[in-house]
Amino acid sequence: MDASLSTTTFKSRIMGTSVNVSLTIRNTHEATMEFTLFGAAYTFTVTRWSRKGLSSFLLLFFAYKCREAADFGSLTVDDNGVPTFNMTTAQKVNAVIQGAKDVMACVDEIGTRHQRSVLDYAVWYREKHTCWDTYENYITMLACNCIVHTNFLAPGVTWELVTFGMA
Repeated sequence: MDASLSTTTFKSRIMGTSVNVSLTIRNTHEATMEFTLFGAAYTFTVTRWSRKGLSSFLLLFFAYKCREAADFGSLTVDDNGVPTFNMTTAQKVNAVIQGAKDVMACVDEIGTRHQRSVLDYAVWYREKHTCWDTYENYITMLACNCIVHTNFLAPGVTWELVTFGMA
């Protein structure tokens, strides 16, 4: 496992409930968000912006809206369309922290709108929306991946075996 680049906590809301999120960012920029909701512990892991994926994330991050250069650095594009990120390690970490907060905010939006069908929605979204060309689509896909990979808010059902001819 990679060494941690940063560990922090932040508050988020999910379906009207305030949660404390413990965020760990590894040297590869992989992010792990741990929190408890309604008595269940969850761990969301975002690997999409680790290693070479960081550039794709940052391009969308800067295209989404104007960012404070002191906090996030900057992006320049030369005449040939080649992007250059002017960022310190701390500014890259700040971008990942903001991305993690945006993922949690998106999970809240999905949960607020779809309540008991959060997992169904996330599966549907991943099947129907495969284009990640905007920051909004990218963050929504990451949120849906987190929901699906953790079985987020899935009902705790113990199934009784039913087979043909049991009667």
